[in-house]
Amino acid sequence: MQVTDGPPIEELLDSAVAAINRGDRAAATALAAQVLAADSANAEAEDLLAVPGNPGEIRRLTIFFADLVDSTVLSTRVEPETYRLLVGRYREQVLRAVNRYEGHVGSTKGDGLLAVFGHPIAHEDDVRRAIQAGLEITREVAKLSEQARRRFGIEINVRIGVHRGLVYLDTVQDDVYGLAANLAARVCGLAPPGAVVVSDAVETLVRNNFELEARPAALVKGVEDPITHFRVLAERVPVQNPGHGPLVGRDAELTRLQQSWEQAKAGTLSTPGLVFRGEPGIGKSRLVAAAIELADEAVVLELAGSPFHTDAGLYPVRTLLEYRCGIARNTDHTQRLRLLDNEVRARGLDPQSTVPLLAPVLGIDTGYQQVAAEGRKLYESIAQAVQTYLLTCVGHGPGLVAAEDVHWFDPSTREVLSALLGSAQGRLLVVITGRPGNWLPAGWPHQLFDLTPLTDEQTDMLITALDPSLTADERTAVAQRCDGVPFYIEQVVNGVGQTGVPETLYEPLFARLRASPRVVPVLEAAAVIGRHVDRGLLCSVVELADDEVDDVIGELEDASVLEWWGADTWRFRHELLREVAAELAPPSVRRSLHARVADALSESTDPDWQLIAGHNENAERFFEAAAALQDAAADARLRGALAEARTYLTRAIEQLDRATPGTDRDSLEMGLRLESGRLAGATEGYQSRSAAVDYERCLQLAGTDLRDEDLFATLAALAGYYVTRADLDRVEQVLESLRAGVEHGRDWFAPVIEAYRGLVMLLRGEYDSATSLLQGAIAGLADMDQNSVYLHEPGWYVANEPLTYAHTHLAFARFMGGDLIGAESELARAAYRSKQLGFPSGPYTVCYAQLIEIAMRFEAGQVETVASMAAELTALGERHGFEVWQLVGVTCQTAALGLAALDAGDQAGLHSHIATLTSLLDSFRTFEAHLFVTGYDVILGRLLIGAGQPAAARERLELGRSLARRTGMCCYDAELLRLRAQTRDDEAARRADIGAALELARRQGARLFELRSALDDYELRGEEATSAVANALARIPHDFSWPELARAPVV
Repeated sequence: MQVTDGPPIEELLDSAVAAINRGDRAAATALAAQVLAADSANAEAEDLLAVPGNPGEIRRLTIFFADLVDSTVLSTRVEPETYRLLVGRYREQVLRAVNRYEGHVGSTKGDGLLAVFGHPIAHEDDVRRAIQAGLEITREVAKLSEQARRRFGIEINVRIGVHRGLVYLDTVQDDVYGLAANLAARVCGLAPPGAVVVSDAVETLVRNNFELEARPAALVKGVEDPITHFRVLAERVPVQNPGHGPLVGRDAELTRLQQSWEQAKAGTLSTPGLVFRGEPGIGKSRLVAAAIELADEAVVLELAGSPFHTDAGLYPVRTLLEYRCGIARNTDHTQRLRLLDNEVRARGLDPQSTVPLLAPVLGIDTGYQQVAAEGRKLYESIAQAVQTYLLTCVGHGPGLVAAEDVHWFDPSTREVLSALLGSAQGRLLVVITGRPGNWLPAGWPHQLFDLTPLTDEQTDMLITALDPSLTADERTAVAQRCDGVPFYIEQVVNGVGQTGVPETLYEPLFARLRASPRVVPVLEAAAVIGRHVDRGLLCSVVELADDEVDDVIGELEDASVLEWWGADTWRFRHELLREVAAELAPPSVRRSLHARVADALSESTDPDWQLIAGHNENAERFFEAAAALQDAAADARLRGALAEARTYLTRAIEQLDRATPGTDRDSLEMGLRLESGRLAGATEGYQSRSAAVDYERCLQLAGTDLRDEDLFATLAALAGYYVTRADLDRVEQVLESLRAGVEHGRDWFAPVIEAYRGLVMLLRGEYDSATSLLQGAIAGLADMDQNSVYLHEPGWYVANEPLTYAHTHLAFARFMGGDLIGAESELARAAYRSKQLGFPSGPYTVCYAQLIEIAMRFEAGQVETVASMAAELTALGERHGFEVWQLVGVTCQTAALGLAALDAGDQAGLHSHIATLTSLLDSFRTFEAHLFVTGYDVILGRLLIGAGQPAAARERLELGRSLARRTGMCCYDAELLRLRAQTRDDEAARRADIGAALELARRQGARLFELRSALDDYELRGEEATSAVANALARIPHDFSWPELARAPVV
């Protein structure tokens, strides 16, 4: 190069470029000649002289070139599609980074990508932007390489070169030409894998912004002299400790908080609820923190919603209980129960009554006397115990309940929160937060604040408070990017000194993560775990030593990503941060993390099965998800939440629809459906159509091998289902199949089958056969098992206890045979045995036995006794959560009241009871709960006849006979015929019905019905019917004063 005293060569070149761009080719040529006179080998001046005349621009641009390392070798080691996938992901990373820093990708050459900075948008720091993009690409490709190594066993890498120089910019073809473009590619070739290298032209411009390492000059193809170049090590960033901003722009909300708390301290707070609603990051949690600061030394109860537990009962209450009891994730059941007992005692509550109700909330199912209730009754008792506990925690002074993210609360916790609002008594302040939506009940006593973004003035105040050193332009840049959202502002300002002001909320997070290569896998795992992160669980999931995990947690704390939450627990400072972090892991890595979290949670002393199921589902381990939901259903049933349990079972079956086919999968589905059918029976009655669908699917899965326990269990459940529907033909078909199954080592079930056969004969009206079968079944059951062990055998999916039921059915058979003393003896045996049974078999069996005894006492004319028993049955059903027995009790009571009104001549009351009983019986028919329903058709027929409505009575009686013909349940047919005769106007028709009733009752062995029919026949035909009355009387024991005996003219 020649030295000249004239203008610097760089100035001459810039002037020449400007002349070309304004169309002055003559001036440009003259200036280029001056450059060549000073430096005859100046390539840029030669390029100026060679500029074509078509439209275009000569620009001094920053040229960026990225190249995939050893791409040819890579293509030989993987399948073409895999190679395309990896190269495509690599290109995506380059394009994303270039676009983020507002560069422009002009062309791709092989596996290289060329971009320019300074066109089409010019910046004052285009060189810095290009290097920032290059550094970002090396980091992202390193992550991609790690993913490729885990998935495909290979690694990929990138080289990046940056040069600044003169190029011809073809705006039509969107391309650049000239030595600078070629030199950028050559500089790129000098970079080590995973590194960014810059030319000496760039080094002079950025040496104060980046740490650079000089590399030995090297020769490159096409360039005569060695190329001086530098490796970029890192950006020079001043160290800054980001802080948290004050509460800005919420004066009205803060004033209301202060006023409410003062009123709570005085016991005069009339509106206990303060609701702060708004988008994520709008400042809801900051207001909660302000409320806690106001509460000072008062009791503060914090309930936090979780997106993973929106349908898990009382989850926010559970986390609060665990916190207050000092229960950790791995605390064993014995210790958990002891800690709960200590907490209950410390609050001055009775542990004997309170612990059994709070223990299910914590998932503790053993070690205490469980409450003898189920379903809604148990659910309400637990909710009341929770409310009492929370109010006791507050005591007599002022208290604060901080309920965050209530939009994620489950219905049970919302009910508890509603109860707290209704029990505030002027001293309890309830601060509630949630996202926009319809989750806020109108009936809650509250004042609502819909939070809006900060104004420009408030935004500037917050930015200044966060970092007073920022310039006006920097504050304006932050404000423009954050739209007045306080959390966005805080995050962006915290990242200003580290990586520059980000364009979106995501960039500060990514910038902080890239500070350490260990952070990403830890953050990915933490995001999968959830908002609250248990350290032990995190350590078991990530593949780092515990001390390394602690170091990363410290980094994330310093970066305001995580915050300490007590008891070895951290949480994401904001849910939005967790959502952003959750996007970091690629799908395959995310699935693997979910699987590891699920496995780790399963090994804890108190597994959260609903949460485990969610992780398994996200891991696409659908079989494991279904199994976990089965356990979740069992826990829900323990709490009396039968609807929740059924929801889990339904979800579990849906998971299995996506599971790999096989015998294990089918076996699990059968177990799920059998349990689902059982719960459907408990909530809807054993006639439930939902149960039928489950049982029929089990038959499809089980095949025909009666040695299979699942098939046998299904058949046993189906027998009870068909009995309730009075589908007697199907019951007998199932019993025949079960009889074959007994031959495969199930001797314990043989007398159960005989008991079912006796019931079928009873329902068919074959009372003598029923008596014989039931007597044999009772003897066999007593011999087989005195302790009801068969209740614990595989396949017992109903609450019915066979021996007690057999005694009850035999009582009914003896009664219909006229043996009232024998019937009462069997009822006494059933009652005694029921008391020996636990829950739910004992109370459920008592309910059933009372139904049978009520039917007998109806026939005996003991209406007052029936009314009393029916009220007791209703109360028993309510006490234990048996909704079906509550409905049965109301039906019996209505029938008794109707008969009492008939006897008293109360026509108004009679018509009212007729309408109610009609509606109730129609409801049973709608649900196909047909068992013994024809007996109530008989009663309703009597009431209609007494009310002077013979046509309506005949229609109801025919409805009963139609059901009997369809099902085979003919146990009341003689009475239906006898009463129908009373609705006839034609004497011949009446005689025919009475004759048919008398003959049927005699054939069935229904002695009571036979006597009634004979007496009606005597009233109709006189002396010629005397022998029929005498024969009927001869077959009835005279040790009980039957009402019918008073009617008999001859004894």
